[in-house]
Amino acid sequence: MKNIAFIAFAFLLLSAGEPKLKTQQMVEGITVGMPKDYTQMSDDDIANKYPSTKKPVSMFTNLDRTVDFGLNISKSRWGGLDLAILKDIFHSTIVESYDTVMFIQEDIISINGRPYVRYEYNSLFDNTQGYHYLLISILAKTVGEAETNTEKLAPDNANHLLIFNFYCAKAFQAANQPIARAMMQTIHVNTNQACKSIPVAEKPTAKGLVSPQQILEEQKKHKK
Repeated sequence: MKNIAFIAFAFLLLSAGEPKLKTQQMVEGITVGMPKDYTQMSDDDIANKYPSTKKPVSMFTNLDRTVDFGLNISKSRWGGLDLAILKDIFHSTIVESYDTVMFIQEDIISINGRPYVRYEYNSLFDNTQGYHYLLISILAKTVGEAETNTEKLAPDNANHLLIFNFYCAKAFQAANQPIARAMMQTIHVNTNQACKSIPVAEKPTAKGLVSPQQILEEQKKHKK
C-alpha cells in the first residue's frame, strides 16, 4: 500500500512539472499551445505597452500581464533559406540591442517539420533585466508542404520572416522558462493559410529579395 501511495505521489510531481497548454490560434494557419490564462491583447493594449514598435501580427499576455508572447513578420523578403547565415545576422542584432546579453541557447532546430533559428537569452538594458525566447523561420513551404500542396503562395507575405517572441522580466524567469520552452515546441504553421491571413507586411524602401549574405556583410562593415 505504501509503495502504491509513493508511486502515485511521484506521478503527481512529474505531472505538475509539465505545463498544461491549450491550443490557441494566433492567425489563421498558425497555432500555438498556451496556458489557459493567456489572452489576446487588444490594439489599444498593444499601443499602450509598445508605442514605438511595429504592430505585431498577434500578441498575447498572461493574466497578471507579466508575460508577453507575440508573432511578428519582417518587412523584407529573404532570398535563400540559409538559416546559418540568418542565425549570425540576428545574433549581431540581438547583441547590439542591449547593454549585455547572455545566451542560454542559440541554434537551429526543427519543430513540427519546420526549421527555426532559436535564441534563448537574458538581457540587460537601462538597468532592466529580461528573459527572452525567440524563434525565427522563413515563411516558405517546408519539404513536406511542397510535396503535398502545389498551390502557389500569396505573394505579399511569402519569404518574409516569422518571428515568435516570448518575454518576461528576469524576476519571473524561473516560473516561466518551462512554459516558454513547452509553448515553442507546439507551434504549427500552415504556410498557404498563413500567407493569406497575415496582414500584408510593410515594405522596406529597397524592393525585392534581401540576401542574408549581403545583410551580414553590411553588419560587418558597420562594426568596422
